[in-house]
Amino acid sequence: MAAGRVRADDLRSGALRDEIVAILRSDFPGVAFTLDPDPRQITLGNKTLFLDNLNAMVADLTGTRRRAVILDFVRPVASPTTTKGGTREGFLLASKRLRIQLVPNEYREQAPDLTCRSFSERLLVAYALDEANRYQLVNRPIFDAWGVDQSTIERIAIENLAQASGGAEIHISETGVRGKYATHADESSYAGARLLVPMVMDQIREGLGTPSIVVTVPTRDILIAWTPDSAEKVSLARTAADFMQRGPYSRSRELFSYSATGLRPLTPFELSQHGRS
Repeated sequence: MAAGRVRADDLRSGALRDEIVAILRSDFPGVAFTLDPDPRQITLGNKTLFLDNLNAMVADLTGTRRRAVILDFVRPVASPTTTKGGTREGFLLASKRLRIQLVPNEYREQAPDLTCRSFSERLLVAYALDEANRYQLVNRPIFDAWGVDQSTIERIAIENLAQASGGAEIHISETGVRGKYATHADESSYAGARLLVPMVMDQIREGLGTPSIVVTVPTRDILIAWTPDSAEKVSLARTAADFMQRGPYSRSRELFSYSATGLRPLTPFELSQHGRS
């Protein structure tokens, strides 16, 4: 069997994550972790670890060498984030890594100290400290230690994601006899969160060529938008809901309208036009 096939199977089957769990239990017994529905990630406290890169790193390794690489990968997450002086990273330094993020409401149930605000019936706005292969969601202890207000954190998080989104690819396609749709998908962990970045949303709206667009973020890694007059809007709304159901990294089946005046949920009448009650 080819090495690439072995790597993919270890990732999708959860075998690699099982190895990590065993190491956490033996080497970091005090660290709390959550097994997410998707076997390609594991959450330690308020940090989410993505395993794709690790899977490639250990694909051809066995025994003590494999274990050592896994340990090097998880140790920064399993250990508290500190500076050389043993204190939490200061805001001025941490702010450079801030990104805006959208997470499901369930995250607040799993982490009651999560720093966030309500965005919609299904979603919360949260704040991520971006790191290689992972991000750490800002919680109350981090927020309190920084001594800044939440609006400042959110403004910087949006600005940083906008700056990192300069090369975001938007694909525009026709929808049948009338209308267009756009997709933005990548594995940066922030494709869906770009719903909150006006620069990207304006780029999509201009690409679709209408004053307003309908937009949805069914998973963390995909954003879908279309013109309100699209002949396929019912089908597009159904497809987006299917993406959300299948995951991975499910977010919401909600539909929003975006225009120069901002972002809002669709009205009941608009939802009915999309086959939603």
